Amino acid sequence: MKYEILEIGETKLPVRFGFNALRKYSMKTGTTMAELDKLGNGQITFNEAFTLIYCGIEDGHRAAKQSFTMSLDEITDLFDGNMDCMEKAFEILSRSISSGSETGKQKAKKKRKS
Repeated sequence: MKYEILEIGETKLPVRFGFNALRKYSMKTGTTMAELDKLGNGQITFNEAFTLIYCGIEDGHRAAKQSFTMSLDEITDLFDGNMDCMEKAFEILSRSISSGSETGKQKAKKKRKS
């Protein structure tokens, strides 16, 4: 499975915002599928933002086949003094969402008759 690396200070963490991460986020926050569109437009609370990042990091570890034992508090603590990393995490989320919504196959071009 594909994942990206998020650097938070000296810590490098695999992160993946696939359907499993979104499913876990939904379970933890009670967010419905209809409400998931608010993720991309910044209309989430601080707690929701860190919960989403946590779920992405947790799923990134699963994709990288690495054990994951950090708590949400420990992940959040990593951002102290590294708030720019929150923007980096949401850039990864944005790439994940946009790559998932692109059409996977293009229509074949018709051959011109000569």
